[in-house]
Amino acid sequence: MSFVLHKGVRDYFGYRDQRMFHNTPKEHDRSRDLLLFDAYYACLLVGTCLSGLGNESDLEGTNFIDGYPEPFRDSKEFIAGLIVEAELRRLDTENYSDRDFEREIAKLLDVNSPTRLSDVAGIAKANLYAAGGFEFILEKLQPKPVSAQEFLLRFHDLWEQEVSRK
Repeated sequence: MSFVLHKGVRDYFGYRDQRMFHNTPKEHDRSRDLLLFDAYYACLLVGTCLSGLGNESDLEGTNFIDGYPEPFRDSKEFIAGLIVEAELRRLDTENYSDRDFEREIAKLLDVNSPTRLSDVAGIAKANLYAAGGFEFILEKLQPKPVSAQEFLLRFHDLWEQEVSRK
């Protein structure tokens, strides 16, 4: 049940000493309130919306968190639904029967898991969608943001202009 980041996430979000956007003066930024999982989640939203899978070779070698942090625990069904919906769209381009779809989706889910995702297939897909979303963010949001506020404003614009319309 381990979430893994794209190798570029920590640098892009200026993550150091348990703080995102580390170089922003503390009095000008509330990024201490943001979790590294917030960055992962933003990337996951983009990746699942665009059905964009990243590459396993672009993932860090170790997990950054097991399960969801407290603020995300009530979103476990929503996040699992994002993965399922993205996979249904992606698999719809292939010649799958209804039974094949059910079998593939069943591999992703585990109702007894705290994340509602299976430890192997479900979490792995979440990590790949987050990596794909990060690649899109990395390409579109340059130069990289220097504060949480800047990221959130630019992310909103990116979402409105390019992600939600696809």
